[in-house]
This record gives sequence, structure tokens and C-alpha cells, in this order.
Amino acid sequence: MIIVHVLTRFLRGGSEENTLTTCRAQAAAGHDVVVVHGRDFDPALQAEAAETVRVIEISSMVHPISPANDIAAVITMSALFRKLGAHVVHTHQSKAGILGRSAAALAKTPTVIHGVHILPFVNVGKAQELIYVAAERFCSTFTDGFINVSPSVRDICLQYKIGKPSKHFVAFSAMNVDRFKSPAPPADWRELLNVMGAQKRPPTAIMLASFEPRKRQLELIQAIPEAFAGLPDWRLVFAGVGETEDEAKALVKRLGLEDKIRFAGFRKDPEAIIALADVCLLTSMREGLPRVLVQYAAAGKPSVVSRLPGVEDVVRDGVSAVLTPADDVAAAAKAAGALLADKALLEQLSKGALAIDVDAWSPRSMNAAIDNAYSDIMK
Repeated sequence: MIIVHVLTRFLRGGSEENTLTTCRAQAAAGHDVVVVHGRDFDPALQAEAAETVRVIEISSMVHPISPANDIAAVITMSALFRKLGAHVVHTHQSKAGILGRSAAALAKTPTVIHGVHILPFVNVGKAQELIYVAAERFCSTFTDGFINVSPSVRDICLQYKIGKPSKHFVAFSAMNVDRFKSPAPPADWRELLNVMGAQKRPPTAIMLASFEPRKRQLELIQAIPEAFAGLPDWRLVFAGVGETEDEAKALVKRLGLEDKIRFAGFRKDPEAIIALADVCLLTSMREGLPRVLVQYAAAGKPSVVSRLPGVEDVVRDGVSAVLTPADDVAAAAKAAGALLADKALLEQLSKGALAIDVDAWSPRSMNAAIDNAYSDIMK
């Protein structure tokens, strides 16, 4: 088959990595796979993808709402799908999901699938919620199937009457979970943590996430001084890059915490960063199924997580993690500080994390689930 995957942005994030894993498996199975993405992309990731699949940029597809660009993107993609003779258009991410499926309907593509990685109508204002839900319901009328990253995401879609139950499938986000089991700290850990000489590693919290407003690193940094005030020494490490990274660094400098709050940037060894942690954090305001929680669990690390739909498909409050209110980042900071000071609870939650069956998130499991979903949808 000719299978076209559509993404709004092609950066280094969970939905992109998931999609690439799917694309490579489909290409290896003999399908002609095309990745279509918008104006925002990582050139290195684009080049990496182009080694196994065709990659096409649609410059009119942008992340913010832009009526002129949005209409142009739909027209361009519709013509492209017809030219390619696409048998399947599989969209990912919220904006591409709306525009890509609309273009596929205009092009009369035989099979239209939407990958639900995140719910754009959760934890937003009422007006935004109404707009997103209306758009999703409209597109569901010409969507043949939905592939959700978790049962919770599927259930919320059905709760909002987006698609019929028979059209919804689940395929857990894939990753190489083995690399996160029993990881070793990076060789440069002393420099990274600003630890000199024979000084021991201080109690350390880490957060692996792209720097963007929905991850709320800025709010977390603001809350850390008070939350960690009772600790004699500590470190907080952020690993990732993105649009709010410079603002976060400037805030740390203003607070005089450059020695304590450290920035690792983009790392090819995320498992080594996780190995440094006593506690792992995720303070997002919206997620689908956070892949990083699986990675934390595979390493046996306790986590402090904002309670969002999908989170409890991976971790359990009081068993492997501490879940805090979704709208209260300060509560997450406070919980992380308390957990760093409580060795007994750290050990208890670490055992709970190690007991999680992370192999359910292996690429083999995800690809098999997607193959089965395609088969059922196309019937």
C-alpha cells in the first residue's frame, strides 16, 4: 500500500518518534511510506527519516491557527494525496489531524486513520474546548478508525462522542524499553550536576521533556526554591530543548539558582540522565500517554506527576509515583522535595516502579497492535 503519515511539526517528541517507528515497520513490510510534515521541523530528524521513507514538507501547515495557511495546506495536501495515489492517510497531532483528514476526504482517500497521541480539548478554556471538540466530531464523520496511545485516551474520546466505539483501537506508544533498564549515569555527571572533587551526588530530581508551555517548566522553576528549602543540598536537571528553554535559563539566573538547577539540553543518552535521578518529574498540563513515564519506570525511578488522563495507564499513586493535582505545579514541586527527603518512601516507590511490565510498550507490541487495527479498519 501507499501509506501517508501527516504531522503538524516534525521535531524530537513522543508523537514523532512513535510515528517514525510505525513508518519504519511499514516500510520494512514492503509498503510505500510517505511522511508529510509542516513548516516546523528538525532538519536532522528529517534527514534521519529520509533514509527509510519519503519525506515531504508542506510549508503552509503551521502550528498556530492561521485561516489562510490552513486552507492552503488542505488544498496542497489534497492534491498531493491524489498524486501519490494514497491508499491510507494516517494523521497525527491535533492540527494535522484536522487538516490532514479534511484533505484526505477531499481527495477521496480510501482509508483515513487518526492517531490520538494527545487530547487537545483537555485542560483548556471552555471556548477552546468547544472549538476542538466540534472540529474532532466533524472530522470523525470521515475518519475510518482511531488509534489511541492508551485506553484512557480512547475512553475520553468516547466520552466526548468522538467516533463510535467500534472505530477506536489502542496501541501503546513504542520505545526501546530495554535501554532504560538498569542504566548507568553519564560519564560527565559531575560537570552536569556541578559536583566538584570527591563530593557525593546530592539528592537529584530530573525532568525529561521538550521545553514548551504545556510542560510547565517555568512554573516548576518558580516553585522550586520554596519546595526544596528544607533540603541541605539538591539538584534539579532538565533534559530537552524547545521554545521556552531560553526563558527558563533566564529565570534560573534571576533566581540565583544556576548552581542547583541544571540544563542538559538534547541528549542521545536519556537513560543515563534518568540514572542520575532519585526522583523524576513530569508537570504537563496535557498529555496522551507520556512515554517518559514508561522510561522512568523501566529504570525503577519514583516519579512525581501531574494527574492527567493516561498517566494511570502507566503509574499508580502511592505505588510507583506521587500524583498531584493537574492544575497545581507548586504541589508537584513540594511533593518532589518531600520525596527527596524520605529515603524509605523513595525505596518503596522504586520497587513499585520496577514491578511495572514495561514490555507492553515495546516496538514489537505497538506495531502488532497497529497492524491489527489497520486490518480491522480496512475491513
